[in-house]
Amino acid sequence: MKRKAVSAEDVARRCGVSRTTVSFVLNNTPGKRISEETRQKVLEAARELNYTPNPQARKLALTKRFSIGFFICHPQSIFSDAFIPRLIDGIAQRLNKYRVRLILQPVKLKQSNYLKLAREEKIDGIILINTHDKDEGLRELVDRGFPVVVIGRVADENVMQVDIDNHESARRAVNYLIEMGHRRIAMVTHASTIYYAARDRLEGYMHAIRSAGIPVDAELIRTGDFTEESGYRAVSQLLDLKPRPTAIFAGNDVIAYGGIKAIKDRGLKIPQDISIIGFDDDYLSRYLNPPLTTVAVPAGGLGSEAATLLMKMIESENQVEPQRRILPSHFSVRESCRKIVY
Repeated sequence: MKRKAVSAEDVARRCGVSRTTVSFVLNNTPGKRISEETRQKVLEAARELNYTPNPQARKLALTKRFSIGFFICHPQSIFSDAFIPRLIDGIAQRLNKYRVRLILQPVKLKQSNYLKLAREEKIDGIILINTHDKDEGLRELVDRGFPVVVIGRVADENVMQVDIDNHESARRAVNYLIEMGHRRIAMVTHASTIYYAARDRLEGYMHAIRSAGIPVDAELIRTGDFTEESGYRAVSQLLDLKPRPTAIFAGNDVIAYGGIKAIKDRGLKIPQDISIIGFDDDYLSRYLNPPLTTVAVPAGGLGSEAATLLMKMIESENQVEPQRRILPSHFSVRESCRKIVY
């Protein structure tokens, strides 16, 4: 029986890297950021397996169909957050020009074996969202030279990132409430502050409060977990305070939706009794009663830009330098806030 030829996939599996990394190493592709340790692992695995590149396979690889993984940390947000489908739409529209299969991969908070998942699904590159400061899997991808783009912010400057300025966007939203006369302003974050976006928005809130000479009151800060239910619970707690806040800044629109129901269940009116601001500008926000004032985030644009950068990393023969692309957000003033006169 004829022995099956060793493939680049076999080499990748042996040394725990992607097929793309194997291709870069064995073809000596210039300018790729691959550590010497990883390079030597690939070369050693190829020797051990007696791998010989097939010229026809190499030619076929030039026209192959790529697989891109969209990895979503905290999978509950897929079902509760309308921001995610808008991102997917932006990614898909950009990838339509390529021969690409898009794979949606929910990832639990403590699950960080992205490279293993990528190998199992034969994924060539990853777009990652909801990054957090305990994300060890991201570091492994970068060290192995695996193409990855983060939608959001991470501290590692060697990671390709696409984001908005969450700190400034939040500061601007809270400053709007301050300019309308509010002084007792609460915030409900959309997630734990281990997530970079939640932390940046909270810091923007505190920056605005302090800049106005208002003491930051920890009692007015609550934490959500991406869901309407967590927004409802947090705002219910804030409404129990005496005096209660006159305005609430929600870390995203989903949290605001839960908060709005909590406010109405108490028999209170928006904005007559309490003002509220969201973040994201999801489809539903403009059709609420009253329509929600919110920070408009270009979700489709973020997805499109991430997909563009990732395909550039995969296809380019030269090093694509990591960078942090910042897209503009804008503030959508609607009818959920009112001026306070003391």
